[in-house]
Amino acid sequence: MRRIRIRAIFLGFAAVFFGFVFYTRYWIWRDCIAVSQSSCVTLDGSNVTDGGMVWGVIALGFLAAALIAQFGRR
Repeated sequence: MRRIRIRAIFLGFAAVFFGFVFYTRYWIWRDCIAVSQSSCVTLDGSNVTDGGMVWGVIALGFLAAALIAQFGRR
């Protein structure tokens, strides 16, 4: 069994963090953003846009990097 590498743990935490940001800045509000066709003002006064999808792409990038760091050839 392979040992978990420190780099993979760090990249995994980064993927979780950016996934959380994606969830809070876009995924929850995707219906409101689609209806308004540009941006949506949340209950706490934040303005979220469809640009929040970028956080999901960053999260997937860090997840891929974590998997490569853990299971890639050395």
